[in-house]
Amino acid sequence: MKKIKIKLVLAAALLTVFAGCKDADFDSYKIQSVDSHGNGGFVISTAATATGSSEFYANAVDAVTTEGEYQMIPVLLNATDVASQDIHVTMVPDPESLDVTNHALFDKIDAVTGDTTLHPENYYVQGGSAGTPAFTLIDNGVVTIPKGSSVGYMKIKTIPSDYFGKQVAYSYKISSVQEPGFIISGNHDFAVIAFIAKNPYDGTYAYGPPGKVERFTAGTQNPASDNLQGTFTTAYDVKLITTGFTTLAFSPLWANGGGVGGIDGTYITVDPATNLVTMASGNPTLKNIPGETNKYDPATKTFTLAFGWGTANKRTIRCTMVYKGPR
Repeated sequence: MKKIKIKLVLAAALLTVFAGCKDADFDSYKIQSVDSHGNGGFVISTAATATGSSEFYANAVDAVTTEGEYQMIPVLLNATDVASQDIHVTMVPDPESLDVTNHALFDKIDAVTGDTTLHPENYYVQGGSAGTPAFTLIDNGVVTIPKGSSVGYMKIKTIPSDYFGKQVAYSYKISSVQEPGFIISGNHDFAVIAFIAKNPYDGTYAYGPPGKVERFTAGTQNPASDNLQGTFTTAYDVKLITTGFTTLAFSPLWANGGGVGGIDGTYITVDPATNLVTMASGNPTLKNIPGETNKYDPATKTFTLAFGWGTANKRTIRCTMVYKGPR
């Protein structure tokens, strides 16, 4: 068994949320890539996100009080065909990758918000800190990629409600493959998974009116023919996804409902003491519009947002998001 050594590159936007990859998606090669690097072998890798650009995700689950089994890290066979036999892959703790992820994620957030009190602690290793929730590692961390499939999962048993308000992450890497002839990927051989009970703001929201989008080119607002801007006339469904005790992943939309590019990793942070909101993104220019309202109203479960990004080609969005129900 060989291990390819490739320089690790962490994606700029680490705040990625795992939406739940299904076996069929992997088996039909919709969300994986063949990664043999010319070595002619079958590569075994992790796939924390569907794009493969980051090995971090926040797995937000309902805060139930009963123990359940949860799929944590997808482990893939990157080949043109499914596995011809069961493949057994051993995962081991990887605190070093968690440390790298914490620096990349939290240093970035603090630089954007300028307020470290919003993120008082990094993610810490499950079991590595006093009082962390109990869990059982299924099969002692041995992942089986079944014959006829391309994916297996590192699994745990645990009680989600025990994680509420905690910054716990599971950081594991591929240690070995029992069967001969397989290569361990050198840049996708680990994953860091934050296991989080959904926070009170998580859910599906009606996004848009009242509000508007403005787009500028070289300092001048674009003409009316730019249909990405204008007043919101339709309420679009968007999902706010827990990434921390008071933070949520958020994908803004243009006035016509189209997805906004260039601001990947946009998120909302709520100060529970004041209900004021701080907007930030993988794009460091995205910030609250000074002097305008960015807040959450717990009585009506409504976000009122005003944020913008860019310099000469500036874009601004003013919108409300009203809670509709769970996602």
